[in-house]
Amino acid sequence: MEIIITEQGKIDAREYQNKINEKGILAGRNVMNNDRDYVGYLGEWAFNELLKIKDAKKVIEWQRDADGFGDDGDFFFDGKVIDVKTASKPFYKKLMMPLKQFEKKKKDFYVAVRLDGDIAEIIGFATHQEMQDAPVDDFGQNTPTKNILFTKLRKIDELLSQQILKKWEIKK
Repeated sequence: MEIIITEQGKIDAREYQNKINEKGILAGRNVMNNDRDYVGYLGEWAFNELLKIKDAKKVIEWQRDADGFGDDGDFFFDGKVIDVKTASKPFYKKLMMPLKQFEKKKKDFYVAVRLDGDIAEIIGFATHQEMQDAPVDDFGQNTPTKNILFTKLRKIDELLSQQILKKWEIKK
């Protein structure tokens, strides 16, 4: 599923990147000038737009809506945690997660998004167990990374199907 990235989405992503940089500076960290947070936000923004289209927004909450940061996960529903991982280049073909990050906080689902200009493609998802079973490789950054080919991922509609959402629907 493809989502067109709006100018407002880009503006929001830059604002988020600036917030993260300011938070890092205040904490005394050396803040690198890169687009990692910007790219990650765009992937989350696109997934949030898909939730609106699929009428799943009432069940799945974007953590940015709650507190502005997503350290414990990006989206939540009924105690389940979704982490969105964004590929920044159109030729990237894998859902990737640094091993340290994977081991730090358990997520139930990992959603893959790939950016190509003003298009964000929601590729699919993997369960925690599938990511647990995924191979670990080093892609030249001296960072062991869990990875799954996009072609091996589950279809995103399986995660968002009304049957699944009703099964996990939040009781209020």
